[in-house]
Amino acid sequence: MILPRIAVFLSVLVSFLTAWSAAQETTPSPFRAERFKQIDKNGDGKLSREELAQIPALERVLPAADRDKDGFLTLQELQTYRNQLGAKQPPVTAPPTDALYVQTEFRLVVDGRERTYIVHAPKQPRGPLPVVFFFHGGGGRGANMANVGFREMVAKEHFLAVYPDGWRGNWNDGRNAPRIVSQQEGVDDVKFIRAIVEDLASRYEIDRSRVFATGVSNGGIFCHYLAAKAADLFAGIAPVIGGLAEPVAPTFKPSHPISLLVIQGEADPLVPIGGGPIAGSDRGGRVIATEEMLKKYLAHNGITGPPQVEQLPDRDPNDG
Repeated sequence: MILPRIAVFLSVLVSFLTAWSAAQETTPSPFRAERFKQIDKNGDGKLSREELAQIPALERVLPAADRDKDGFLTLQELQTYRNQLGAKQPPVTAPPTDALYVQTEFRLVVDGRERTYIVHAPKQPRGPLPVVFFFHGGGGRGANMANVGFREMVAKEHFLAVYPDGWRGNWNDGRNAPRIVSQQEGVDDVKFIRAIVEDLASRYEIDRSRVFATGVSNGGIFCHYLAAKAADLFAGIAPVIGGLAEPVAPTFKPSHPISLLVIQGEADPLVPIGGGPIAGSDRGGRVIATEEMLKKYLAHNGITGPPQVEQLPDRDPNDG
C-alpha cells in the first residue's frame, strides 16, 4: 500500500519521467565544425581525452558518443550523438495567462552568492501544500526543468513544484569532482535548499511533512546527498540515473527514515550502476554500486527480510 503522504509524489514522478523522456527527443542543433577545430589542438581530425578535458560536458559523453570505441571522438561521431540523444534543451516559455498555476522566480543570497529558483504554484491554493523539488542535471538550469511538463499537474494534484538553479550549472553532491566548480568551491547547496524551504514557508502555506525531491544525473546524486545531510527535511527522494557519491558513503547515516525510489539504467555509460567513476573518468568523481547503496537505505530504515519483487515488461530493450 502506498502511504498517503507519498502518493502525490509518486504520481508526479511518473509524469516527470514521461515528460522528461519526451523532452530528450527534441532535435538538437548539430555540433559545429568550427568549434570542433578549436578543440582539436593538434589538427588530427579527432578529439583525444586530453583535448576533451577542456570541455567537461564533452568529456562526459565520450563513452556514449565514441561509436567505434577507439578512445577518440570525430566530428561525425559528435554530430551523430547530438542527433540521436537530443542534447538541445527545450525552450523556456512563459505560462499562458489563463493557466491554473502561477510561475514565479525568487532570488536568495546564500553565503554571499545570489541563488535563484522557480516555483509553479496552484493559482488558488487550498490548505498546506506538499513541495516537490526538481533538480536539473550537470550544466542544466531550473528553467529547463520547469518546462518539462508539470504545470497542469501542479493545479490538478495541488502541490508546489520547485526548480532551483545549481551554482554555475552544477550541484555540490559530495563527489568532490575536480572538474565541477561548485564542488571545488565547497558551495553549500544543502544550506541553499534549506533556505528555499524557509523562503517558501514565508510565502505559501506548505506541509513540511510532505517535502520531496527528485533529480536527474547530477541532480539525482544530489538527492542522495540531501538524504545524507538533510533527511529531517525530506519525506522521500527519487533519484533518476544518480548514485550515492563515494566520499559520502562511509559516513552515510541520515538523521531520519526516508522513503526511496531509485531509477537506474544497467547500461548507463555516465553513472555506472555497478559503481565507479562518472563517465569513466575520476575527474567527474565516483559513486558506489546501486546494490550497495540500496543496502545502506534498507539498514538505515530498519527494513529486513526478503524483498517483494514484481517483474515489469521491458518495453524498450535498447534503452540501457
